[in-house]
Amino acid sequence: MEISYKITLYLHILSGCLALFSGSVSVISKKGGKIHRNSGKLFFYSMIGVCVSSVFISIIKNNRFLLMIGVFSFFLNYVGYRAIKNKSLKPNVSDWIMLCIAAVNGFFMIYSMNVILVVFGVLGFYAVFQNIQSNIKVLHNEALEERLWLKRHIGMMMGAFTATFTAFLVVNSNYFSTISFPAWIVWLAPTFVLSPLAMFYTRKYVTR
Repeated sequence: MEISYKITLYLHILSGCLALFSGSVSVISKKGGKIHRNSGKLFFYSMIGVCVSSVFISIIKNNRFLLMIGVFSFFLNYVGYRAIKNKSLKPNVSDWIMLCIAAVNGFFMIYSMNVILVVFGVLGFYAVFQNIQSNIKVLHNEALEERLWLKRHIGMMMGAFTATFTAFLVVNSNYFSTISFPAWIVWLAPTFVLSPLAMFYTRKYVTR
């Protein structure tokens, strides 16, 4: 088990580095261009490695916090990538299963009463609600918001990148500053900093 843990940990670190690099390239590159598409694909698969390995590590170490963060990040990554591949947003079985898992995970995040998990849990519940709402409209042949697929892609993939950047910041925060910040500030700061960037890209590309 110890060997499996070390191998998974190395995979987690490698996947995290690839996700941080490819995600950064995707964010700053020209949207829709070849560099953006290729780096975005690499980011998506790297995040799968990050999330799956984090879930495995959380089970070995009995770390519920890491488990819920891993599932939350996987949900963001999955929905963001599906939006660009399924522009009609017509849900399949996998989409519904993912929403159910995300809803259960969000409930336990809020139930934990941990400030960090509560914030992410509320965000997760909001995303689940938005997805269910659009799924129902599609199934009833009702019109969706124009370019909703693009809005969802930008928002969810930026959320997944924020999760990657947050993990990097948390792990290395002691090396960047001699000032000791409360854990919740380090965990939530990237969300408040990068959310306006997601809103900027949404206004720029969705309304154009």
